[in-house]
Amino acid sequence: MQRILFPFALLAGLLVVRGAASAQLVLGQYEDEAPLGTWNIFGAPSAPSLGLGGAQFARAWDPSVSFSNPALLLGLPRVSASVSASLAASSLFRYSLVNTGVVSSPGNLTAGVVGVDEGGLAVHSGDWAFALAVAAPESYGRPAIVIRDGGYQLTFEQTGYLRVWHAAIARRLPAGLSVGVGLNYVTGRLDRTTVEQTADILRVVTITDDKSESFKGFYLNGGLTWQATARLTAALAVRSPYVKNGTGRSLLRYEVPVQGTDIRVEAEAVNSYRQPWVFGAGVSFRITEAWSLAGDAAYFGWSRYAVTFFDEPQARPFRDVVKAGAGVEYRAPATISRRPARIPFRLGVLVDPQPMTTVRSAYLALTFGTGLELETVAIDLGASYGRESGSGQALKSGRVVLSVRYIFQE
Repeated sequence: MQRILFPFALLAGLLVVRGAASAQLVLGQYEDEAPLGTWNIFGAPSAPSLGLGGAQFARAWDPSVSFSNPALLLGLPRVSASVSASLAASSLFRYSLVNTGVVSSPGNLTAGVVGVDEGGLAVHSGDWAFALAVAAPESYGRPAIVIRDGGYQLTFEQTGYLRVWHAAIARRLPAGLSVGVGLNYVTGRLDRTTVEQTADILRVVTITDDKSESFKGFYLNGGLTWQATARLTAALAVRSPYVKNGTGRSLLRYEVPVQGTDIRVEAEAVNSYRQPWVFGAGVSFRITEAWSLAGDAAYFGWSRYAVTFFDEPQARPFRDVVKAGAGVEYRAPATISRRPARIPFRLGVLVDPQPMTTVRSAYLALTFGTGLELETVAIDLGASYGRESGSGQALKSGRVVLSVRYIFQE
């Protein structure tokens, strides 16, 4: 009788708790393929851009601007180079096995990434400008999981990155206009491994679920700037949609060494991640020689985002969002070893809504920065600190970027 009634009791229980269970299965901010920190990544902002609320469409500091608006290359010195490195940390509550019905966490976990963000070289000659650059704008890392309970152990690890190889050309037009276009080749990886092990005095049983993907893709980006006056610059920027294809490999393995058991189930497929259009607009206004303002807004068409994972379409109910930021800069005059210098101070704000429809989530971030500008070299430090609202978990995201730019020839 107990065996007969058990399925009905289970069904009744599921009907009672279906609301709570459904909520647990919503990953929201951190689907496995989500970039750590935010979905809304366009270009590779250097430290000065980050300090000004992420403004990067109408203001040029170094070759990194080519990733968002290559038309700005015409505003750089004749030959210049830049490199940026960053420390980023973001808190997560629900991802992969965590708080989705398998492993529970009493609070938020934190993942951090340290690395080189971008490096580039730009050449400006007459009405033409060119750039070559490489960037690593996205990380897919997650906090590792290790659970031990007697003879039972569960581990989970996820790592990954996206790298963009970039080349661009820009041309000055009449009436204060400039136009530019960039070619971008994308490569990257995403690796996830789950290992479950049970041990007793007679045997050890190990179950491994290993999934790996190698990405590649290609997209265009372009920009148009208008030098309206000596103080005012307006700009438009665009990134084409593209498909990030991933060669996916899966291994499910069941091992019992004492019995000589080793069962392997392997699979391979072409996964795809359809990335949306991005449109941006920005303005830069120089109030005085020392004071200036800059602001951007970018539209991300996430409602067209689509994922196919091992031949199965994945549900991603996303909405279109607009990310916006602005900031103010003061460049204080200074003297270093009797040589003229500038010390910039930057302050900004950034509103970054995330694309999920099930959970309406958005980050509000404060940004700030400073540095030292000499005749041929400049060192800049930018930082942002954001807090999320909407998910009920008060997620946080912070980033510190150090950029160095060098002018070879004025």
